[in-house]
Order: sequence, then structure tokens, then C-alpha cells
Amino acid sequence: MEAFKNKTKGLNIIIMTIEQKLAKLDELFGSYKAEWLNEKIFQFFAAPSYFNALKSPRPCVLMGGRGTGKTTVLRGLSYEGQYALNNNDINEFDKNQYVGIYYRANTNHVHAFCGRGIDDNSWTKIFVHYFNLIFTSELLDFVVWHKERADDDEVLSPHACKLVATSLHIENDVTDFKSLHDNLELAMFDFQADVNNIADGNLPKLSMAGDPIKILCDQLKKLRQFEGKIFYLLIDEYENFLDMQQQAINGLLKHTPNSYTFKVGVREKGWRIKYTLNKQELLNDPADYVLFNIVEIFTDPETENLFEQFARQVCCLRIKELLEGEAEDYNIDSALENISKDEESERLGVRSHDYYKKVVSYEHAHNINLDISPLFKFFIGYWEDVQHESIEDQVKMLKENAPKMRERYENYKVSMLFKIKKGQGNAIQKYYAGWNTFIRLSNGDIRYLMELVYRSYYIYLQEQGDISKPIPAEIQTKAAKNVGRKNLTELEGNWENGAQLTRMVQSLGTIFGRLAKEGDNIAPELSQFEIEGEESGEISERTDKLLSAAVMNLALIRLTSNKLTGKGSVKEFMYMLHPIFAPYYNFSYRKKRKMIITEAEFLLCIDNQKEGVVNVLKNKRVEIEKDKLHPEQLTLFDFWDE
Repeated sequence: MEAFKNKTKGLNIIIMTIEQKLAKLDELFGSYKAEWLNEKIFQFFAAPSYFNALKSPRPCVLMGGRGTGKTTVLRGLSYEGQYALNNNDINEFDKNQYVGIYYRANTNHVHAFCGRGIDDNSWTKIFVHYFNLIFTSELLDFVVWHKERADDDEVLSPHACKLVATSLHIENDVTDFKSLHDNLELAMFDFQADVNNIADGNLPKLSMAGDPIKILCDQLKKLRQFEGKIFYLLIDEYENFLDMQQQAINGLLKHTPNSYTFKVGVREKGWRIKYTLNKQELLNDPADYVLFNIVEIFTDPETENLFEQFARQVCCLRIKELLEGEAEDYNIDSALENISKDEESERLGVRSHDYYKKVVSYEHAHNINLDISPLFKFFIGYWEDVQHESIEDQVKMLKENAPKMRERYENYKVSMLFKIKKGQGNAIQKYYAGWNTFIRLSNGDIRYLMELVYRSYYIYLQEQGDISKPIPAEIQTKAAKNVGRKNLTELEGNWENGAQLTRMVQSLGTIFGRLAKEGDNIAPELSQFEIEGEESGEISERTDKLLSAAVMNLALIRLTSNKLTGKGSVKEFMYMLHPIFAPYYNFSYRKKRKMIITEAEFLLCIDNQKEGVVNVLKNKRVEIEKDKLHPEQLTLFDFWDE
């Protein structure tokens, strides 16, 4: 079926078919990773709030989980990015006081510098030479790139070229820039061949850490076109470097010269080593670098609106292109149907529940009208059943001390929504819909946010929905469940022991889902946990490694708090399943209340899921029943089929 033209006010507007819209949606949203977008990364670039602060000459570390936008930001700082963002105008580009050189740490490459009978210290020196080769080569490529766009560029003198070549032990005759550029390319291939055969004794000649980079940057700054500029070495995926390699680069970061500085992107818990090759020399924020923790910036109550603004810009850039000619004044808030808690309770069937009916019967029997919502009535019936406080006493409190009664209701209001729908199955047990809900589910992760929006539009289009109208809450909830499931299945490939992370999420998801639905004698919205003994360093190396991997791979989010003790303030960590899993397991995505579990219970949930889950729930007075497990969970959570 071909697209057709619709003549509106004299304009020819192309109306796309459903198939064409799905293809366009894939093109606009399907590439969540910056690495997949290629040249389109700059077409859809939206600068986050901290982008300008990153442009300062100080070394900066950009920390965040996968999907938080580190790669996009670093590539936006690169010379290719700045050129594209300045409309491919070299004159506008040259107004920048910096030049960004982007490099992504390739695991296959950097992990080649270990083993094979060579000690770590020798490997570190070899790696340092490789690092020098990489960035001097990238810098020379930039010079060529700039010359292609500015014919009147000055060129490096023969003496400057010789200095760089000598610092890298390039023994071929270097007489000008071209010969330096060509011979450096050959030197890189020679070096890689030497490393691959290093066990045969092919030890290459090595350069000093950072010296060739400094020499080249100093010489480039003498050229008219680069006078007064500073070079930014942009290193992405810093977590891929081995520990000794991080130590070596840390030394360069701590002692940056005037001609260049570093901007580093790393996952949380991925910067494992915070000292240089001299272990007494630590790197500290802000003395040695400025730390930008993306998730903290985007989830802090005082600044969380910054993520909403950033996410709105990212998504609207794409959706407006999808809706071209079909919708004016697009607003993502109204495009994603948002329902109130009271409306949600109605859709979940609150009026058919016995708790609600008991209170309505009380009203009829006493010829009164409480003038409260059906969800409030449900809560009163629930409170009588669980806390054994009669409806009569609660009604009396509502009349005599309404603020106290309403405060109690507000504390439990959200948790009531999880208890309305009876049974399991594919029917919606709880709604997850609306722009603000998607913001909370993504928890500062732009990739997750894009997935939620993309999947909502995709399902809606597949069901022949009119995308010029709001996407129903039911569709959004289905999309959110799909995204949670997808990211659960991907965990196994994200870490060497990824199967353990998958089992951890399955177990904890089941626990928090059961507590939300059936945990009556517990605090409402229990969604966080603390491992007993962690704050005092009493947990095992295995547990510590699992928690670190879970945080790094966005299975868990880590929250800090300060616990006051007799010895002062002790830093303590709490954990929560990433909110993206909340719709799949039906628990609250809000950071509310925590439970304490032992390390033994935590590990049992991984090693023997059935026993671990049952034990934790029993401790919370919840008896789990095998036949109530959600069918979708059975495919992943299959230990129940024993």
C-alpha cells in the first residue's frame, strides 16, 4: 500500500501507511545506542544540562550506567560532533576553544595486554606506548580533517614532525607532516603485530607515558589555526581497561599539562582503581577532576527536572518527525494518556471488590454518604480486615480527625492499587502509564526512556491506533512490561556471570511483587533492601562483586544514606531493583521503604531460587502459592515447575 497525499490549505502532506510509520519509528527510535546511530547521532543530539560544564578545561569524569547518554555526550564534544552541531561550518567550529578527540576503549584490544609470560609492570609500559600511538594518530587525523576544510592551514614544521616521530621511536625517515602521518600508521600496525607475537620475544621500543601526546599538542598549538586551543582526550567506556591500565591513565589524568586534558566516560562501579602507578597517589574530586554522576544529577529531587527536560527534547525531536503533517503542537504529556490513582482504581475494578462493597453497605445501613472516593472506601475496608479497626471507628475518625485519617490513607493509597485485582494471568494488575511515570521508570537512563516511548508507539501502531491521539494507558502498561522483560533477558550477556544477575532479578522481582500484592502486615510500598552487615564490611567478596556487577549493569540501583551511630555518621548503602523491572513484576517504582535481608538470604535467592524466595516471604508473613505465579514469569522463573 502506497502513501497518499492529503491536500490541506494548499499544501501537499504525505500521509504514511501503518507499515511506513512502523519503519519510520524504527529509524527514529530503534537505535537506542549512540554507537548504532552513526552520522544521525548529531541530527538528534540534545544537550543535557551539564553539557556546558563539561566544556571547561578541567579533567572531567562522566559516570553513569549504560544508556545514560555518556557516549552521545562525549561524541558531541568531539571535533566531528562540534562540526556537525555548528552546521558543518568550519568558521563557526573554529570559534571553540577546544578540540575533542574521541576514543572508545575496545575490550578486545585493551585486554590483549596481559598474560603470555609477561609480567604486569612490563605490560603496563607496553600499553602506555599503545595509548600514545592511539592518540597521536587520532590527533594527526584531526589535522588532516581540518586541512580538508581550511586550505590556508599552517602545517607542522619538519622539526616538529621529527620530535613526534623520535618520541615514538619511529625509525623511518620523517621529513614532513605527510611522512609522519604515513609512518605513524605503519608504526601502529607494526606494534600490533609485535604484541600479537610478544611471547616470541618481540618486545617493541616504548615511549614515556603521555610524552608524545604532549609534544604533538604543544606543537599544534603553535600553528595559527590552533593557537590558544586545548585538546580534549575523550575516553569512552573506561571500565573496559584493566586495573593496571586504569592506574597508568590515572597518572596522566592527575598530571595533565596545559595543552590537553581528559574527559572520561565510565559506568558506575567501573572506575575500579582511583590511584596512579604510585599507589600513594590518589585521585580526588574536585582536586584532580570534576565528577558528573549522571544518575545523581537526573534523580536528585532538586535537579530531577533536568532529566525530564532533556528526555522531552530527545523524544520530541523524533516524534515530531514521525508525526510530520499529522499533528500540530505536539505535547508528549498529552500524547501518553495519564490516569489518576482514582481512575486507575476504577479501571482495575475497585467497585467489585469486597472491601469497597463492605463500606458501601455500611453507608446504606447507616443512611450516610462518606463523600470519599471508591479507592478510599476500599482502603477503609482493607484496614478493617488487616488492622482489625472497625469501619465504624474509622468513619468516626474521618469525621472527628479528618487530617489524621487522610494522612493514613495517603500513605497507603498507592499500595492499595496493587491489591485490587485478584488472581494472576495476563490481565493488567497495575497500570504504568503517563510521561511522568515513564520518567520515573527510566531513573535517569535516556535509553530506557526511549525504549518505553518507542515500544508504546510501536504496539499502538500495530493495533491500528491513531498516533495523532493519546496512546491509551493499557498500551503503555503493556509496553512497559515488554521493556522490563527484554532488559531482564539481556542481563545474562552483560557480565561474565550474567546468569546470576538474571536469577537475582527474578527472585527479587517475585519477592517485591508478592509483597506489594499480599504483604498486608508490612510497611506500604516496600521496594528497597539492605544487606545486613554491608556497611561494616562484613559481606563476602562474592556478594560484593555481585552487587557491583548488578549496579554497573543496571539490574540494581544503589542508594546512599547516613546512619547515625555512637561513632558518628556511617555511610550505608540500600539497593532497589531498577524501576524498569517494576511493571514486569508489579511492584512500586517509587523509592519508599526498605527491608533488611541477610547475606545468606540474598545468595540463596540466586543459588536456590525457590527456597530463597519462599524464606524471605515467610519472614514477611507472606505464604507464596505455586499456582498464583504469573504465566509470563514461568518462562524465566521456571524453578516452580519442579
